[in-house]
Amino acid sequence: MVFGALTLFFFFFFFFFFTTTDAFTNSNIYHHHHQNNKRIRHDTKLHVEPAIIAVGALTTAGAISFILNSNNNVQSKDSQQYAEYEAREKERDRLAYIEPKVTWSESELQLYNSDNETGPILLAVKGEVYNVYKGRNFYGPGGEYHIMAGRDASRFLAKNSLVEESIEEKDVPLNIAERASLESWYWIIRNKYDLVGQLEGYDPKTTEM
Repeated sequence: MVFGALTLFFFFFFFFFFTTTDAFTNSNIYHHHHQNNKRIRHDTKLHVEPAIIAVGALTTAGAISFILNSNNNVQSKDSQQYAEYEAREKERDRLAYIEPKVTWSESELQLYNSDNETGPILLAVKGEVYNVYKGRNFYGPGGEYHIMAGRDASRFLAKNSLVEESIEEKDVPLNIAERASLESWYWIIRNKYDLVGQLEGYDPKTTEM
């Protein structure tokens, strides 16, 4: 929009300027006379009608006013959109908030497995419980990591697996590589989501390096 206004302004300015000039020549031109070797200086002047100057000034003022108004309208629209975005984010945070507490049982985690489309989503990793509602697109229904929502996700993260383990597989301790993988995931989740408590009955020996 601003580019278009500038283009329009320059078009009218140069149109009025060039079409109303009486003489448009270079000043201070020196010519050598072949007969007497005298240099004759010709001074030329640029003549523009006062009415045309007024029209050009009005055109310039109109273009500048148009550009400033356009910029103000764009800034106002951006401010309104940002205010609406902030309001939506605050409402999302309010609906997904859950009061932290000292410990959570695994059965309590299951109550927050993302079935509520706007509520909190809890998961545990290395004995800590996090509200991961900000990652609803990952942990919500249809999300890539939905299997981890509402439960202890430590072994999924350690094995980089989204497949449910059998009872026999769950009894096999994590090896050193799996524990290192879990440690990496732990810090990602810790730095990204809200800590809301500890997992009841967690044994650090099952996951520590």
